[in-house]
Amino acid sequence: MRSRNESAQAVPAEIAENLERDLRHCIRGEIRFDKLSRAVYSTDASLYEIAPAGVVLPRDVDDVVATVNLCRAHGVSIVARGAGTGIAGGAVGWGVQLDFSRFMHAIGPIDSDARTVTVEPGVVLDDLNAAAAPHGLHFPADVATASRATIGGMIANNSCGAHSVYYGRTVDYVESLTVVLSDGSVATWRHRPYRDLPPDSVASASDRCSPEPGPGAQAEPHARIESSLEHIRHAYYNDVLEKYPRVLRRNGGYALDRLCLSNAVNPATIICGSEGTLALVVSATLRLTPLPKHRALAVLHFDDVLDAVGATPLLLAHKPAAVELVDDLILKAGLPLVPASVSRQFLDVCPRAILVCELYDEDADTLRSRMTALEADIRRAGVSRDVRLLLDPAIQQAVWMIRNKGFGLLMSKPGDRHPYEFIEDAAVDPARLRDYIADVDAMLREEGVTDVGYYAHASVGVIHVRPTLNLKRSDDVKRMRRIAEKTVDLVLKYGGAMTGEHGDGLVRSEWLERLYGPRIVQAFREVKQAFDPINLFNPRKIVDPLPMDERLRYSAQPRTVQLETYFDYSAHGSMQGLANMCSGVGQCRQKLVGTMCPSYMATLDEQHTTRARALALRSALTQGGLIDGLDDPALDDVMDLCLSCKACKTECPTGVDMARMKSEWLAHRNATRGTPWSDRFLAAAPQLAALGSILPRLSNAMLQSPMIRGAMERIFGVDRRIAPPAFAPQTFRSWFDARRSATQMGAMPIRHRRIAPAGPRGAQSPSPDHRGQVVYFVDTWMNFYWPSVGQAAVRLLEAAGFEVVCPALACCGRPAISKGLLDQAVEAAKANVESLMPFVEAGAWIVGSEPSCILTFIDEVPHFVRTADAQRVAARIRTVEQLLAETLEADPNAIPWSTTAPPRRVLLHGHCHQKALIGTADTMTLLRSIPGCDASEINSGCCGMAGSFGHEHAHYDVAKAIGEQRLFPAVRDRGNAEIAVCGFSCREQMKHHACVDSRHVLELLEESISV
Repeated sequence: MRSRNESAQAVPAEIAENLERDLRHCIRGEIRFDKLSRAVYSTDASLYEIAPAGVVLPRDVDDVVATVNLCRAHGVSIVARGAGTGIAGGAVGWGVQLDFSRFMHAIGPIDSDARTVTVEPGVVLDDLNAAAAPHGLHFPADVATASRATIGGMIANNSCGAHSVYYGRTVDYVESLTVVLSDGSVATWRHRPYRDLPPDSVASASDRCSPEPGPGAQAEPHARIESSLEHIRHAYYNDVLEKYPRVLRRNGGYALDRLCLSNAVNPATIICGSEGTLALVVSATLRLTPLPKHRALAVLHFDDVLDAVGATPLLLAHKPAAVELVDDLILKAGLPLVPASVSRQFLDVCPRAILVCELYDEDADTLRSRMTALEADIRRAGVSRDVRLLLDPAIQQAVWMIRNKGFGLLMSKPGDRHPYEFIEDAAVDPARLRDYIADVDAMLREEGVTDVGYYAHASVGVIHVRPTLNLKRSDDVKRMRRIAEKTVDLVLKYGGAMTGEHGDGLVRSEWLERLYGPRIVQAFREVKQAFDPINLFNPRKIVDPLPMDERLRYSAQPRTVQLETYFDYSAHGSMQGLANMCSGVGQCRQKLVGTMCPSYMATLDEQHTTRARALALRSALTQGGLIDGLDDPALDDVMDLCLSCKACKTECPTGVDMARMKSEWLAHRNATRGTPWSDRFLAAAPQLAALGSILPRLSNAMLQSPMIRGAMERIFGVDRRIAPPAFAPQTFRSWFDARRSATQMGAMPIRHRRIAPAGPRGAQSPSPDHRGQVVYFVDTWMNFYWPSVGQAAVRLLEAAGFEVVCPALACCGRPAISKGLLDQAVEAAKANVESLMPFVEAGAWIVGSEPSCILTFIDEVPHFVRTADAQRVAARIRTVEQLLAETLEADPNAIPWSTTAPPRRVLLHGHCHQKALIGTADTMTLLRSIPGCDASEINSGCCGMAGSFGHEHAHYDVAKAIGEQRLFPAVRDRGNAEIAVCGFSCREQMKHHACVDSRHVLELLEESISV
C-alpha cells in the first residue's frame, strides 16, 4: 500500500488495468472501469469532482471482502458510496468507488415486538419506512433526501433530519453493525448506550467511566481495535470533555465523545459518522419507533430571517417534533409546485421567511389544545406577523414537500451564480442562534455577499446558510475560503460545531484542527490507525485532509466546447449550462413517487439516472473531459434508456431538461455518424400511418403476420412480441369531413367577429351559445388508430358551445424530435406556426387530445422557431381537458352533464408529458364533476411505452419493468373501476403487458353528457 499521503492520488493506468482484470475473476457483481462510469461517479451532490479508477457494484458481502483484498493488494484506495447525495464531498475520491445501492438493498423481516430490522447498506430510507409502515413503525432519522438516501450513507454521516430535536440521530437507532475491515475480515459489533456530555466543565479522573472488559477472546484485528480504542478513550478523556461542543448536532471528526462516555469500548458508535474512513458497513440492525398518531403544523410568517430564528426558543418550550426555517428563495421556487388552493392555506403573500413548527401527540384533542396554546403564546409574544395552524394532512404534506426540496430549489436559478454549501452545517445552541446568524450575515456583507439562502433545522441550531458565489471565478473561490475561515471563528465564538449532520468530507476536514486542537486531531489519527492502518478507506477525509478549495467541480473545469444548437439554451447560456444545472442531489433516484426517472426505477443503475446523463453531457461538452464530444460512443450507453418522458423538466429541483438535451445530442451524433435506419423508420410513423390507412384491413392483416413482424424486428428493431397498433376502419378526418354540413366552407378563421373564448381562468365567460372557435389539432395516433377519441372531443367541445375546426396542419414533429431528426422537426414547426397564426389572431384556442403532440407546441416549438409568433401560438395551446375545465370554472353549467347515468369508479393514469408540463388537475376536475363519478389518480409513474421506446426490441424488457413498478399492479387490482388514460401509448402498453383495456378520458366524459 502506498503511504498515507500518497494513497489519495489518481491510480496509474497499468495498476487500474491489473486491478480490473483481477476483480473480474473474483466478483459476482459488476465491474466498471470505462470512462463513462468514471465520469458518472466522479462527483455527487457536493462541490467536488474526482474521477475514480473504476466502480464496483457488489452483490454480497463476499464481493465486498474480495474487493477489499484486491484493492489492498494493488495499493488502491476504496470510497464507499450510497446514493451519492452527500454534500460534503465524502463520497468522491481516487481509487475504487464501491456502490452498494444497486444490489445490496435487502430488508430483513421486521420484528414488531422488538421493533428491529436488519438491512443491507443500499436500502433506501423511504423503502425501509414503506416496509415498516404496516407494522406501525418507522426509522425516524427523516432526512430531506429520504426518497433516495441509503441507510449505509446515513450511518456514514450519522444523519439526523428535521425531527432530530424529538428523535435524535441515526446512531441512536443502530443496534449492531457488521463491517468489513481493511484486512478483509468481517466483524460485528453491537451498539451500546452512552451518556451525553456533562455541563461545561473538565471532569476529574474520578468522573471517568470505569473501563470494563470487552467481549470474550477475539481474533485479530477485532481485539486490537477494541484495545486501541480503550487506550484512546482514557488518554484523551479530559481533552474530549474540554473540546467537544455542548450541542446535539456535533458530528465533526470521530465520535470520541460517544467513545469516552460509553460504559465499555464501542466500535459501532465510532463507525457511525466516520464517513466510510474506518470500515465498510455491509449490514445493520436498526431499532424502529412507532409512527406518530397525530400531527399538526404551525406556520409562522416573518419579515426578517433573524426574527424567525430568534423565535425558535419560544417554540421549543412547547416540545415540538420539528422547527424548520424556510426562506423566501425556497418559497418562491417551491410555491409553483403546489396548487394555489393549497398554498393559500399557509401563505397569502410570500414573507421573507417562515418557521414550520410540528407537534406530535397520541391524542387528537390534546394535540389541538397544545396547538391552541402554541398559537396563543406566539400571538402574545408578537414574534411573527401571522401564524397558520394546519391539521389537514394534505396541506401539511405540501409544506413539507417545499421544505424537503430546499437544497435543489436554491440551486434552480440558471446561470453561474448559486447558493453553495460549504458553511451550511454549523450547529450552535438554539438560544444563541439569532446572534450567530446575525454575525454570519454581517461577515457575508463585509465579503460583498448579499444574496444568501437560509433554511433548515432551527430546532437544533443548524441553519443551512448558502452564500451565492460563482465558483468558476478564482476571486470567488478565494472568497469562499475566507468565508469558511471566518465561519470557523464564529462557530468557536458561539461554542458550536462546524459539522452538524452532513459530514466533514472534503469541505470541512481541513478545519478540524482549528476547531478541536492538535491533541484531538492526534486522537483522530489514532482511531484511523486502529481501524485502517494501511489507509485503504476514503483517504484524505477527516485525517490528513486535502484543502477545502481543491478539486472543485467547476473552478478547475476547462473551456466549454462551442456548439451551434437547434434548441434555444439562452436562459442557461448554452447546452452545457443546462447540463450544469444538475446539483447532484439525486432526486432522479426516487422510486416510490413521481415519474423521474423511469429507467432508473426499473434498473436501479446510477448510469440510468438524469444525474448521470447530465454529468456525461457536461463531460462531453468540456474540452479535455473524460468523454470526447457529443459523438463519443460512451454517450450511447448513458442515453439509451432515456425515455424522454420530460419528468425531469419539472420533478428535478433544478429543471434539468434531459429530453431536450437528448434530442440535441441525437441530432449532433446523427450529423457525425449518420441516422440509423431504425430511427428513420420510427420517425416516419406519421407518413407510414397515412399509407397504411389507405387499405386498413390489408395493413392490419400484414402487420399481424409473424413473418412481417419478424422481419420488422430484424430490420428495424421493432419487437415482434408487441403487436403494432391496428388501423381504424375510418380515419377521424374522414368522419369529420363527412359530418360537416354542406353550407360549411372549410376551416377558415372567423374574421367578421371577435368572440373571446372561455378563459383564461377568472375571466368573464362569454355567451354559452357560442364560446368561440377552437382549432382541434388532428394528431397521427388519434386520426389513424383511435378516431373515437377525436369524435368524443368534438362532441364535448360543441356541447360546451365551441365551434370546432380542423385545418390541415403538419405533424407536430414529435416522432422526429424523439429520434434527433431536428431538421425535419424545425421545418414542421415553422409551417405549423405560420398556418395557426390567423386562428390565433382571430382569438381561437388550439386544442388537442394527445398530450405528447399538442404539448410540443408549448415545449419545443418556441425553442425551435424562436419568434414572437411561436410564443403567441404556444400561449393559445390547451389540451381539450384544460379548455373544458377552464370553461367549467367560468360557467359551472357549461357542460350539460347527464343526471341519470349510473355511478361509476374511474382510475386515471396521466401521460408523462401531461404530468410534467401541465399536470392532471384539470382532467381530475372534469372527472369529478361528472354526477356519480368516483375518480382518483393512480400513483403510476411512467407506463414504459414512451412513443416508440416500448416497441423497440432493445428496450422491450426495460419498458415492461417500468410499467410493473407501479402502474400494472394498480390496474390489475382495479376491481370494478374503469381505467382512463390521456395518451395513446399508455393504452397500448397496458393492453399488451397488463392485459387491461383502457379508454381515453374524453370518451368517458363524452358518455356522461346529456344528448
